[in-house]
Amino acid sequence: MMTTAAKPLTSGAVIRWSELNWEDRGELLVAIPVNEEKGAALVKGLVVRIKPGGTWSSCEKGKAQEVVGVIWRGKGSARVGEATSSLEASSALYAPSGTDYEVKADQGEEITLYIWQTELPAGSLAASKPRLFNHLYNDETQLKGFTGNDPSQTITNPANMNFLFWPGTGSARLSLHCGIQEPGQSFAVHQHPHSSELFIGVEGKGEIHLNGEWHPFEAGDLLYVPQGIFHGTRNLYTGEGAARFVTTGGPTPFDASFYTFAGVSPEVVNPE
Repeated sequence: MMTTAAKPLTSGAVIRWSELNWEDRGELLVAIPVNEEKGAALVKGLVVRIKPGGTWSSCEKGKAQEVVGVIWRGKGSARVGEATSSLEASSALYAPSGTDYEVKADQGEEITLYIWQTELPAGSLAASKPRLFNHLYNDETQLKGFTGNDPSQTITNPANMNFLFWPGTGSARLSLHCGIQEPGQSFAVHQHPHSSELFIGVEGKGEIHLNGEWHPFEAGDLLYVPQGIFHGTRNLYTGEGAARFVTTGGPTPFDASFYTFAGVSPEVVNPE
C-alpha cells in the first residue's frame, strides 16, 4: 500500500496538493508537508503561497544550510544575498549556506513557491560564486538516455532531464533537476542508496513509481522518496490532446552517478 500524507514518511509518500495543510500567516499561507517530525530525512519541504504584495523571507541567515526554491505559479521578484532577479512560473533560485533570501509577490499576482532545505554537515565543500538563479527549462546541461538501476524495469523511450542546480553550478549538497516527459516517455526506475529525494509535479499529468507500484501524479503534487527506495516517472498519455509531463526535484545529497552517466564532472565548482 502507498503511504499517504497522513502517515509517517519513512517508506515514502505521494502528497496531493489537495491534502496540504495551510497555516495562515497573514500575507502568507504556509504548508510543511515534508520534515523530520513526519519521518523525512536529509531534506525539508515547504510550500508557500505569497499573497499579492506579500514577501517570503528567510530568517536563518548564517545557518549552515542550503535552500532551493521553484516558482510554480505567479510572477514577482527575488533577492539572494545582494543579487536580484525577476521571477515567473518555472523560475528557480538557490541560496547557499549562510545567505538570506526573499521572494516578493510584487506583480499583482499570488505566487506559489516550493522550497527544499537541507542542513550542511561541517566541512562541506562549497563554491565561492555559485549560480543563484535558473529556469526549469534551461537545457544547457542534460541527462539523456538514462536506463535506471532496477533490473526488473525496462524503457524504450527515455525522457531527458535538465540539471539546474548541481555541483557544476556550485551546489554543495542540494540538487535541482527537471524531468521533461513528452507523451510516451519515461524516466527510468532507479534508487539512490545514500540520498533522499523530494520532487513535485510542475506541468501535466503522468504516473510515478513508488514501493513497487505506479500511481497517478499531477501538477502541484509532491513525492518524497527515502534512501534506497526505487522510484521513477512515466507519461503514458499518447492519444489526442496528450501533453508533456514535467517534474522537478533532486536527490539530497546529490547523487554523483547521475553526472557520471551524463558525462559531466560531479565535482563542486564555480560555474563558468
